[in-house]
Amino acid sequence: MEQIYFDEIHRRKLDGKNVFLKTLIILGCIPLCVLVFLLGGPLGVALAAGVIYGAYFLFLRLSPEYEYIYTGGEVDIDVIYGKSSRRRLITIKPRQVEFMGKTDRYFAEYKKRKDIQKILDFSDGNKTTGYVVIVNSNHIKKLVLFSPSDRLVEQLKPYLRDNFKE
Repeated sequence: MEQIYFDEIHRRKLDGKNVFLKTLIILGCIPLCVLVFLLGGPLGVALAAGVIYGAYFLFLRLSPEYEYIYTGGEVDIDVIYGKSSRRRLITIKPRQVEFMGKTDRYFAEYKKRKDIQKILDFSDGNKTTGYVVIVNSNHIKKLVLFSPSDRLVEQLKPYLRDNFKE
């Protein structure tokens, strides 16, 4: 069997909460920089630069991109901040998947289950095109939301067999 590998990047859609937080960061940074610059004495410029860097760091954290890496039945999900910082979030292995289905159809039902210990949202924010996956890894049941392309879904179907619902 040939080894298939591909990846895809999905950017989280901007919602009202993120716009509000980004605005708050900018509006909070300006007076804080002026205050630190005026009261910081000789270190005022360095402290103001630190405040600006901190605001920039927070700003980037509010715009994550998720990369889905498919390799022979397994899906690795990484988060990328500012096109530079990358971190592996989860690896979804077919033998750990208990269920996979469309988010708009199954999310409300599975979210209420008592055995789900974590809900992880790695989707682009669109509930109509996303999928919900229940993964049991290390005896911890996780409900994972993600937004794979049709190509990725078609590659996963043979590995999931009975656990995949349209």
